[in-house]
Amino acid sequence: MNQRPTIREQMDACRPDSDDLYLPEHAADLAELQAGLCESAEVRTQWERSQQNGRIIRGAMQDVSLPAGLEGRLFAAVLAAQSAPLAGVEQALREEPPSKNFHASPSLANRRWFMTTAVASLAGMAALVLVGIFGSRFYFHQDEKIDKNLLTTRVEDWLRVADPKGIEWATITDAASFPNGSVLGRVARSGLVLSSQGKIVVYDVSLAGSSSRATLLVIPTASQYPVNAFPASKVQVSGGWSVGAWQKNGVLYVLAVRTGSDTRLEQFIPPQPIG
Repeated sequence: MNQRPTIREQMDACRPDSDDLYLPEHAADLAELQAGLCESAEVRTQWERSQQNGRIIRGAMQDVSLPAGLEGRLFAAVLAAQSAPLAGVEQALREEPPSKNFHASPSLANRRWFMTTAVASLAGMAALVLVGIFGSRFYFHQDEKIDKNLLTTRVEDWLRVADPKGIEWATITDAASFPNGSVLGRVARSGLVLSSQGKIVVYDVSLAGSSSRATLLVIPTASQYPVNAFPASKVQVSGGWSVGAWQKNGVLYVLAVRTGSDTRLEQFIPPQPIG
């Protein structure tokens, strides 16, 4: 009889910032989790914590490089563990004549159990490592399908991470990743932050002769976001920001200004020729 996964296991099965929870094919498996999120504040808190942990792990895995030849060595270890040691155990069992009056001594039975279990554990551990390696490569590096809702969620997360109070700013004169020609103004300072999607370069941009400031996020990504190559597409976000985003040559650019002041997003975007 198969035991249904717990709510905690259902949470862990959902990838961070994905639609897994709402996909029809997962509805039966995640029914308790969906109900718990509607009815329990504690479940919602655990859900947010699980999603955040997933984002942290995803961000860390993006920076991991595998030693050359590791997959081959692990495969060889699995094959060796599955064949040679078990073959020896099976041979010993075959050489021992069966007898209806024969009862294995506890020590012999324990040794057999230990050998079988140890070999199975070794093979299992190696297999888990392989699953982790290839699973993480597929899971964390595959090209994702990004819709507007997910774009909005990520932009809001990135802007929270890029809080000026939490950045170690540096005054720079040469902004290597600054998209010259796509943003008006000059770079006053820059910083680096780590998000669930990896490293983000943050630029504090100012306009000459004005107190207007904008924040520019430069995000290398293999995912295709639902924005223009240029000019910027408007992104509706909460938190008191006016945001435009565009993607070009594997980089997503997010330009944001605070609302409720005289600063306008259009001040930092070059006018586009008509026709």
